[in-house]
Amino acid sequence: MSAGGGKRLCAVTGPGGFVGGHLMPVLSARGWQILPMGRAAADFSDPEALAACLARHGVTDIVHLAAESNPAGGDARAFYETNAFLTERLLQAAATAGLPGRFLLVSATSVYGDSGPAPQREDDPKQPPNHYGASKLLAEVFAGWYRDRLDVTIARPSNCMGAGQNPRYLVPKLVRAFAERAPEIAMGDTAIARDFVDIRDAADILARALDAPVRSLDAINVSSGRATAIAEILETLTRITGHAPEIRRDDRFIRKGDMRFQACDSARARRLGHLPRHDLEDTLSWMLAAAPAVPEPVEMRLP
Repeated sequence: MSAGGGKRLCAVTGPGGFVGGHLMPVLSARGWQILPMGRAAADFSDPEALAACLARHGVTDIVHLAAESNPAGGDARAFYETNAFLTERLLQAAATAGLPGRFLLVSATSVYGDSGPAPQREDDPKQPPNHYGASKLLAEVFAGWYRDRLDVTIARPSNCMGAGQNPRYLVPKLVRAFAERAPEIAMGDTAIARDFVDIRDAADILARALDAPVRSLDAINVSSGRATAIAEILETLTRITGHAPEIRRDDRFIRKGDMRFQACDSARARRLGHLPRHDLEDTLSWMLAAAPAVPEPVEMRLP
């Protein structure tokens, strides 16, 4: 339960998303009362209405997940409106309502950009490579303006993966292709490596960040601590399924602004008691078991 004891009610924005769907049961199991706060439940365009909503329900803490999260999306303005300016309105509402607990802003490791050989730490420079990362960084700037009034913690998930993930992302697309035993997969550069984290591990880190002692945590990476190349994911899927499709390179799937390599330091999560429970093979096996039975068109773009 959150530090300080007593009745704690956590509002979760974006409750219908991939992360929210896995996080809310974890929070409930840790003793939290949950208020799912989707767009149908609150007017996110009006800070005063948002503040009244928070006060009316007696919200003590917020996990802000609502976001535009597909870097392949078309209109860059949607990233800034949803990821940055909506966040600013919610911060303003929380301050107006006198939120007594934590405001956990879920950002992204895209704010860092490409990393070198050493995993990126929370205090490392921020160099977002695209509008998605830049919009997340702007939201973090806005959050900084409210630290004198709110207990703000910024959580930065890397590339989460797991059962139930939207098939527009790369890993679930690959899983579906292997489950359907596709003879050929066309995709971009398989040497690209990212920090992929099982959504169950990510949910545990986020829950621990919410429960951390008051004002003890300014930011935390939600990551595995290592970079995994796309080629390694393909090799693991082949080993699990016994299926070896032809991998055909198609440069149309390589986007300007894609990060080539990223690993994120997970020391802060471990200090909160997090121990990773799911390796790559376990995660992919879980996803394969839940893969949809109906074939759909597949395009291989990296998230």
